[in-house]
Amino acid sequence: MSKLTFSNAGVTTGQPVLASQVSQSFNAFTGAGDYAITLSGSLTTAANSKVSLGGDLVLTDNVSAISQSNFTASAGGGGNVILKYNEATKLATSNTGITVTGEVDATSIDVTSITASANAVIAGDISAVEITASGDLDVQGNTRLGNAQTDRISITGSLAMEDPSSGTANVSMSVKDDEFKLITNADTTSTIGTPQLTIKGNDEAETLAVFNQDQDVQLFYNNTRRFATTNEGASISGSSVSTGLEVHDGTNTAIRSATQTRFNFAGNTYVANESTNGAARVAFALSGTGAANAKVAVSQSNDLHVYSGSINVGSGNSTFTGSFGISKGNLNANATQNAEGFMSSQFFIKPQQVVGSPNLIFRYYPWDSSDKGTYPLPALNASNNFVVTMDATLQLMERGSTLTSPGTKVGDARVSACFGLQGAGYQLAQKGSTNTYYSRLSSVLTSGDVDFFIGQPIPGSDQGYIALEINQSGFPLGAAPQVGGTITITVTQQIA
Repeated sequence: MSKLTFSNAGVTTGQPVLASQVSQSFNAFTGAGDYAITLSGSLTTAANSKVSLGGDLVLTDNVSAISQSNFTASAGGGGNVILKYNEATKLATSNTGITVTGEVDATSIDVTSITASANAVIAGDISAVEITASGDLDVQGNTRLGNAQTDRISITGSLAMEDPSSGTANVSMSVKDDEFKLITNADTTSTIGTPQLTIKGNDEAETLAVFNQDQDVQLFYNNTRRFATTNEGASISGSSVSTGLEVHDGTNTAIRSATQTRFNFAGNTYVANESTNGAARVAFALSGTGAANAKVAVSQSNDLHVYSGSINVGSGNSTFTGSFGISKGNLNANATQNAEGFMSSQFFIKPQQVVGSPNLIFRYYPWDSSDKGTYPLPALNASNNFVVTMDATLQLMERGSTLTSPGTKVGDARVSACFGLQGAGYQLAQKGSTNTYYSRLSSVLTSGDVDFFIGQPIPGSDQGYIALEINQSGFPLGAAPQVGGTITITVTQQIA
């Protein structure tokens, strides 16, 4: 029981009080024991008064409030203040500040330094010069770090930011007026947003790639730009004719530079047009990509077109397995007035056996678009009229491995003819008969001649043709002869 109890009813003592003790100090009521004073009300001190305790101040259960102007508590040599909850220390002062054990719930904290060894939960603002947390730091409001351009944020571990509602992490950093964004989505896709992104090597001396907003993307090799996107497509830069666009398949290489294209392939090399269009071709041009600039082309009918210039064969033999035409002049599709309207082509007739009579050894289809082997003469325009002359020089000889008495087993002939062509009706007509300049065929033909024949199986059809034929009634030789030679076709167009 307390020695003294103060209440609104007065002072109650826990021991008998003698008259001689009334004027004595409270020591008389405590005897040899510790002070034990119980206040049922409030303890209020006068203004600017101090309460000094030589020992610890311990607040036990049922203590509701302490109100005073200044409060100083000294305990032991350190002079600290300890606040407990259920006999467990939660806050303790020290010569460097305060130590908080457990969580801190606050609407606002303004301190010089924060050190947390456990979890810290702050729902309001924090203003601190330094924060050190060895446990979790849970900030439920906004976090602002730094207030000057010289401030730095250093993270020695990993940085993870998550949005529980959308599964998206969004990092946004700004330097003056430039903005940098890194967005990682829940589907593992990532986005970097910036007006210009430059990627460099570890020493920041070598540029690897540059990404410019509304402009180009640049890729570098050993600090030299090799690839850049452009408004038209892409630009590939090389330092010499041996560098540029390179295509590899592991063995073969093709290089395209600004001055040349080189193919270095171990196998076949193809330049192909896969179109099913009958007019499709593969063309090589100079000074432009239009048809007028084409110099050499291969048509779908396997014809090689040389539009200008000459064919130079440096060495070796040139062998032709089919007809070969050498052409000069120009035929106009629309018969433009004052146009040239003239073309002459020479063809080589492949050696072949004379077996029948008549034996058609060459045919010219003037209007047929497939050319029927008479390229380079183009298909004539059906709205115009033409005149055609054909001159043939033929050589015949005995077929076999030997020529005994060769002068008696060879022969030749030269013939010509003139034709009128009515394009509107696809009509062909010969002027007179075939003109024979000479014929020395008696050694190879029992009798016979060489002349021209008009073939028009369907009147008015564009399939009409002019043929060169051999007529014979037998051979004085032991075997049928062979025939070969040349034929020249000259076409003049009506132009007015």
